[in-house]
Parts: sequence; structure tokens; C-alpha cells
Amino acid sequence: MRSASPASWVIPLLGACIMGSALGVIATTHHVREGYARLQVLELERWRLQEQYTRLLLEINTWAAPHRISQIAADDLSMQAPDLSLSQVVAE
Repeated sequence: MRSASPASWVIPLLGACIMGSALGVIATTHHVREGYARLQVLELERWRLQEQYTRLLLEINTWAAPHRISQIAADDLSMQAPDLSLSQVVAE
């Protein structure tokens, strides 16, 4: 009986290693593409949220403008600045 030569088991082993490496590359590429697609979705969502946040800041600043507050106080609440002749300054 002849003994098996080293080439008879090395070639199938190398073939299996090559196949395993190819499958690993395919799986890694797939995961990277999924991750990149998710990143694009998240960047789009971040852009939309940043735009909404900017609009809300503008709205808050508009509603809290000092001249608007003074106008509401005078018109809706009938408030007015105190008469300076009725004011007294207290010294220490």
C-alpha cells in the first residue's frame, strides 16, 4: 500500500482556506454596505432634526422678543410702566 503524498491533502486544505477567505470577504463587504446604508439614514435624520431645532430656536426667539413681551403686557394685560414721580430711591 502506498502512503498518501503531502500534495494529496494540502491542495484540498488550501482550497478550503481560499473558500473560507472568500466567504469572509463577502460577509465583511455585506456588513460594511449595511453599515454605510444605516449611516446615510442616520445622517439624513440628523439633518432633519437639526433643521427642526433651528426653526424652533427661531420661533422661541421670536416669541420671547422684548418688544413683543412689552406689547402683550400693555395690550392684553393692561400693564404700564410705573410713573417715575411716584418712585422713591432709598439710600443705604
